Amino acid sequence: MSLPALEQSLIHSRILPTLSGLLSDKDTCFLVGGALRDALDNRQSRDFDFATAADPGPLARALAAALHGHWFMLDANRRQSRIVFTEGASSTVCDFAPFRGPDIDADLALRDFTINAMAALVRSDGRLDALYDPLDGQQDLSQRLLRQCSAGVLFDDPLRILKGLRHSLSLKLTIEADTRSTMRRAACGITAVAGERIRHELALILSTTPARAGLGVLQEMGLLHLLGRQDGFMDEVGLDLMDRAESWEQYLCQGGRGPWFREFFRQELEQGVSRSLVFKLAVWFRGQGISGFQTVLQGLRCGRAVQNAVCGLLKVADEQAARLLRPPESDRGKALWSEDLAGQSRLALCYLALLLQRPFEQTARQLWPFLDALDRHQIDGRVPPLVNGDWMRRYLHLQGPDIGRCLEQLRLQEIEGRIHNRAQAEFFLKTCRGQDLA
Repeated sequence: MSLPALEQSLIHSRILPTLSGLLSDKDTCFLVGGALRDALDNRQSRDFDFATAADPGPLARALAAALHGHWFMLDANRRQSRIVFTEGASSTVCDFAPFRGPDIDADLALRDFTINAMAALVRSDGRLDALYDPLDGQQDLSQRLLRQCSAGVLFDDPLRILKGLRHSLSLKLTIEADTRSTMRRAACGITAVAGERIRHELALILSTTPARAGLGVLQEMGLLHLLGRQDGFMDEVGLDLMDRAESWEQYLCQGGRGPWFREFFRQELEQGVSRSLVFKLAVWFRGQGISGFQTVLQGLRCGRAVQNAVCGLLKVADEQAARLLRPPESDRGKALWSEDLAGQSRLALCYLALLLQRPFEQTARQLWPFLDALDRHQIDGRVPPLVNGDWMRRYLHLQGPDIGRCLEQLRLQEIEGRIHNRAQAEFFLKTCRGQDLA
C-alpha cells in the first residue's frame, strides 16, 4: 500500500472527509506514526494515530458521533483518547493525542523511532498533504534500519526497547549501532514499567515466529528476567522444545482440521493473550525449568484465566502423555479423561501430544479421537454424568459431599472402562451404596 492508497483507504472509510469537515481554520491535525510506516512498507493498517496542536478530545468525540463509533478516554492527564467504529466485519481504531511539544517537529522528535516519526497534514479539502519526514524515517525504512529519534527517548519510556525489538523482528529491521547501545543501557529501567504494558509487548514478540528469535533479542538486551530466566541465559534443549512446539502448532493449523485449529489457537483467554501464547509460555517455562512461573505471570498482570491455563498445562505430566497411546475404550471415557487434565482440556491434549516426541502424523492420529470425543459428549462445556445428583438423592438417599464422591468414583469407573451405560452406572452405585464409596 502506497501513501495515495492509504489516502484512498481513509477516504473510503469516511475518516478523511469527515475529519476534515470537523476542522476549523485554526485547527491543525496530522496523521502520524504506524499507518504511514505501514503504507510505505506496503502493509495495510486499520489503526490510525492523529496528533493535534490543541486538546483533541472534542474533535475525537465529534468524529465518533459522525461515524457512529465509540469514544473513550485513554489517558485523561495527557488528553489521549480513542474512537472505534465498525465497517462490515472489520473494526477501525483512531487514536487522538495533542502534540508532545510546541509543534509537530517537537512532537516527532519525542517519538521512539524514526520509522514512527513521520506525519501527513490533514487538509481542509479532505486529502492528505505530502509526507513530512524531518528525521528521515522513510530512508531508514527503505534501508531496513531501526534508529532512535533522539538519545533520551528510550530512557524516557524503557518500554520502547521492547517495542523496538518487536519492530526489528516483525519488520525485519537491523537495529542501528547507537540505538542498540542505548537499548542495553536503558534496559534496567524497564522494571518500573507497568506489568500489563510489558505483557503486551512480550506477547507480540513471542507471537513472532520463530519465538527463538524473539527470545534471542531479549537475551541480548538482558531482559530474559521478564520471563523468569534470572541468569540471563537460555537452555538450548528448552529452545529446541519451543521450536518443536511451534512446528506442532503449525502442523495442526494445516490440513483438513486447519481452520478449526487456527481459530482455536487465535482465541484470546484475556486481552492480548491467545491460546497460542499460553501454549508457548507453558513450553518456555517447562523447557527452561522455571519453577517461579506464577510469580512471573503475576508480575505481567496476567489474569486468573491465563494463570490457571498455564498452571494446568504445566501440571500435565509425561506419564499422562503416554495415556494417549493407550486410551480409554469408550468415547465417554476419552472425554472424561480429557476433562480431568486441565480447565483448557483441548489445549492440554495438544500439549500432551507434543510431549510424546513422535512424528507429527502419528501424534495427530493419537490426538484426534480425544478431541472428537469431547466434541460429541460435552454439553455446555462439560460431559454430563450418566447418573445425576437428583437420582442419587431419590434412590440412594445421599446428600452433599457424598454425591460428589459418588460422581467422582463413577467418572473413574467409566474412564477405566468398567462402566459403559446408565444401567451399569445405577447398578454400580446401588451396589456400593455411597458410604462404601466415601
